Amino acid sequence: MPNYPRDPRAQVLHALKDGRSPSGIYAVKLFASQFSQVAKTVDLPASLPKLRYMRLTRGDLVGQAVSWTRARQSGRFRSTEADQKRPCYDGKAIADSLEKIILENLAWDVWFAKNGLSFLSLTYEELLEHPRTCLERAASLVDAKLVLKPGSDLDSGLDIQRDTINEEWRERFLAEYSDTSNFHANNCRRGFLKKRSSRFSI
Repeated sequence: MPNYPRDPRAQVLHALKDGRSPSGIYAVKLFASQFSQVAKTVDLPASLPKLRYMRLTRGDLVGQAVSWTRARQSGRFRSTEADQKRPCYDGKAIADSLEKIILENLAWDVWFAKNGLSFLSLTYEELLEHPRTCLERAASLVDAKLVLKPGSDLDSGLDIQRDTINEEWRERFLAEYSDTSNFHANNCRRGFLKKRSSRFSI
């Protein structure tokens, strides 16, 4: 959207005005790091009426880290886009992506828990396996009734991008980083506390 506003307040108004469906339902998708940035200027929960929360996670965190690393290298985050640069394997970049994903998940854990908020939890894997069931649960969350014509196609218009390259990167990453003999709990905790203080003010 070439005219999409950059100002967070204008984006909120855009979601409420132009982002509504004919039934009056709107949605905003945020990563924890994005929420942290927006919260510096906008009280998002107070600005968006009748909020219900849905959380989408992925069980295969290594697979998610591989996909994210590849997308950041290539500049292709959707199947409708073209590669801007040829990606290449980088174990450290995958490890960094994995850590960032875990920290994002942890940030949401803390935010939901300390605010006593309930949410609908869905996984990427569930969405792929049972799209209609997930859609029904999302509709129920916002007190809407899902009406689909018989034989309706739930195709999103997007294709799964992972392929044999992703599998190759996964195998190389696990061969390079896997070590079941060590468990660096203290290092992980120190790293989390350092990153949390600098990135997440929740």
